[in-house]
Amino acid sequence: MPTLEDQQPGEMDSLLGSKQNSSDGSDGHCFKELQQEDWTLCPGKRNSYGTCKQREGITLTWRDLSVHVPEKKTCFTRSHDQYHPVKKVLSNVFGAVQPGSLLAMMGASGAGKTTLINALAHRTTGRMVVDGDILINGHKVDAALSTLAGYVHQHDLFLGSLTVNEHLAFMTRLKMDRRTTAKERQARVVELLNTLGLTKVQNTLIGTPGNEKSLSGGERKRLAFATEILTDPPLLFCDEPATGIDSFNAKLMVKIMQDMAKRGKTILCTIHQPSSEIFAMFDRLLLLAEGRVAYMGSSAGALEFFESQGYKCPSTFNPADYYIHTLAVLPGHEGRSQERIDKICHNYTMSPSYKHIEMIIQREDDIRLLNLKYGSSYEEESFHRNTPERPGWLVQWWWLTWRALLDSYRNPTVHYIRIIKKIISALLIGLSYAQVRLNQAGIQDIEGALYFFVTENSFPAVYGVLDLFPKEMPLFFREYRNGIYRSDTYYISKMISQLPGFIVDPAVFCVICYWLIGLQRHFYHFTITVLISIVDALTASACGTMISTGFESLHNILLFLIPFQLIVLIYGGLFANLKSLPRYTAWLKYISWFMYTNEALTVTQWKDIKNITCEMPPGVPCIHTGMEVIEKYSFNTSHVAYDFMMMGVLYCCFHLLGFVGLLVRAKKK
Repeated sequence: MPTLEDQQPGEMDSLLGSKQNSSDGSDGHCFKELQQEDWTLCPGKRNSYGTCKQREGITLTWRDLSVHVPEKKTCFTRSHDQYHPVKKVLSNVFGAVQPGSLLAMMGASGAGKTTLINALAHRTTGRMVVDGDILINGHKVDAALSTLAGYVHQHDLFLGSLTVNEHLAFMTRLKMDRRTTAKERQARVVELLNTLGLTKVQNTLIGTPGNEKSLSGGERKRLAFATEILTDPPLLFCDEPATGIDSFNAKLMVKIMQDMAKRGKTILCTIHQPSSEIFAMFDRLLLLAEGRVAYMGSSAGALEFFESQGYKCPSTFNPADYYIHTLAVLPGHEGRSQERIDKICHNYTMSPSYKHIEMIIQREDDIRLLNLKYGSSYEEESFHRNTPERPGWLVQWWWLTWRALLDSYRNPTVHYIRIIKKIISALLIGLSYAQVRLNQAGIQDIEGALYFFVTENSFPAVYGVLDLFPKEMPLFFREYRNGIYRSDTYYISKMISQLPGFIVDPAVFCVICYWLIGLQRHFYHFTITVLISIVDALTASACGTMISTGFESLHNILLFLIPFQLIVLIYGGLFANLKSLPRYTAWLKYISWFMYTNEALTVTQWKDIKNITCEMPPGVPCIHTGMEVIEKYSFNTSHVAYDFMMMGVLYCCFHLLGFVGLLVRAKKK
């Protein structure tokens, strides 16, 4: 087929017009592309799935697509060059899917189905190397695809503390076009709840799998599907949508996708061993074998092709099972299986189905060449205009904070267990140091009590957030990759959600412990002690957050935290006089919030003490004033404001490093 590189600009319209009237002459599959209209939501005039006007159909093509995955990090040396061994998962695969198509991507385990759909959806991991051309309506695919296409993952990930209705309300606000009204978004939620049979569980907590008060596997899968079709995307990718659910729910989901395809959507699904009834609902089929294309065309045409190769599917067999078995590498017969696969893949490139696919790919390549030669086309402008506009930074932050606070509120460990532990600790410490006296022995008692004020508000805060990010990281990576929100809005929302707990806990501890011990009985001293304890807890939580974002597992977090914790303790002025520290390590005290907290508490309690009883025998030195106590520990009476400021600086620095760690990990993913 001749290229269109030399055609005049006026001929572009005729090319686009022929694209709308094209048909699959080889296997009888035909389509009519939907008329282009602006994408809006119109209450009371909706078609199915929430749109009153259809968006332009999507033609997705790919050619010479190869994916390499580095294997183990061992290096082999050849001369002076080093290289990492790589595994070729996909080898020069090709294909085309037009509007109105429901494509099933099938193959034996390890054939490359998930890798292919991830590559097409622009969702490969950082370790994968993708070569080849992927085009949407003649334009190269980039990261902006996440705002145009939906992607239903094989494994469902949710924040279990939200109800179905709350989850969908959150997603509509962040995924749907920013110009839609609250009434339109709510109507869309109601529509999806009714369509997918989720109305009865709309006020049920999503929960976690296996929990009695949670959604079933089928309901979770339908909720995940609803999340991805909120914006009625013209292009939809589904990775094993029928896996892990019963036949009724599987058939329901495929039926909904079939209806969407009939309305001009382009839908690609990887599917593993579907029933014959479900398989018959797919009009297009792509078979992969050992990372190569063995067949692509109509589902009906596959039977004819395999029969022409000498592999006739028995009438009593499920065609899907037969194709997978034929293209599988059988243990003990690897050589013969590979020869069979090579023969089928080669002969397919001589078939009419392949020539039709090649024709579509060539046409899209020619459109791309014309776009490069003459600049932006009407189709490209339409393509970008029909992409939903996501909400701004402030809206993202508001809704993420709402979700984080709601999750915190519904987590009983945050409110009940932690508060009970704090009350018990305060009672034990308070009763142990009850009503200390201002004498020489009382100095040690008060300093010991202040030590517990520091540690009891620091260590629980550090350890309380260590699993905060690791347990939510898979969900964050998925939503961030989908372009739902920015990484900074997510991080700030998590920071804010921590504030109530780390303000209430120290306040409860101080209210109980302070008066039991009998420290300075003035409201000013008590208030300053509470503020110091709160800032201490917040700084410690910031440190824990920083560490939790930098490591993937709790084991690695603890390996780093233990030595860091020793530094904070030693250089906090609790176990060593700050003046006696070696010069080459003395600077470490400036990164110890223990030192600032200890100094501020010590100065607050002793500064106004003018007389300390001396009951020692004659000749034994005594400490007579609070100022002498402060000097003994090498603290400065004018440093209380400075201590608050430095803990604020550490709080900001810890969170800044934590955000950088989160951002780096998100970019790697």
